[in-house]
Amino acid sequence: MPLAAHEFQRWSDARIPGQSVREISQATGIKWTTVHQQIVRGKVAEATVVAVARAYEIPPLSALSDFELYADLASGVKPPTDAELISQIHYLDILREVLVRADELLPFMPGDLRAFPHADSLRAWIDAIDPGDLRTAMAARLGVTSSTFSSRLKRSLPADIAVDVARHTGISLASGLIVTGLLTENEGGWPPEARLNALHSLSDSELLCVAAQKLSVQNRKYWGKDHDRDQAKEFWDNLG
Repeated sequence: MPLAAHEFQRWSDARIPGQSVREISQATGIKWTTVHQQIVRGKVAEATVVAVARAYEIPPLSALSDFELYADLASGVKPPTDAELISQIHYLDILREVLVRADELLPFMPGDLRAFPHADSLRAWIDAIDPGDLRTAMAARLGVTSSTFSSRLKRSLPADIAVDVARHTGISLASGLIVTGLLTENEGGWPPEARLNALHSLSDSELLCVAAQKLSVQNRKYWGKDHDRDQAKEFWDNLG
């Protein structure tokens, strides 16, 4: 949910006094018209606040916490769970670790994990933290069906919903903002090399279970693509 423009103006007056919209635009690299239109329309995107914070060397978590909607954000930061960290490791990195442990590859150096968010980041994160009723609870919060909420996970979640998901599950309130790409790992309080350490802490059997789960997800994706191609081919064949 975008932030109220009057809140943003009060915030900018307090945090970066004397800065005009044009100066903010120049500092952030966001077009002047974009910032101006957000203010005129009364809704400023969280991404704009984060960009301003970065440009003026304000911790983004602290900046967002200045707004009523995210007042508990900074105080609600906790270490990420191992399940969250593993969920944000690309399946190819999981397979590589399997091969490393099977002595098929030389161990790779820390920092070699693929960057995230990746294509499956959001869905994988939801699966990792779901106590069993998360999709139902969030669907009710949004006034949509569970299937509609699940379909949204193929795209992204608004920042406020991502934080609400974290509130519901009791994890760090910043985690959803990291997984959706609004904040970096460092900005959201995830320790350096945390994902790599979580990967290395898996036992061999746990690693194989994770690999099987991630491959199952990929299999469903590729099956869907093949099914769509078959349907398209049948359609054109029927047209003659």
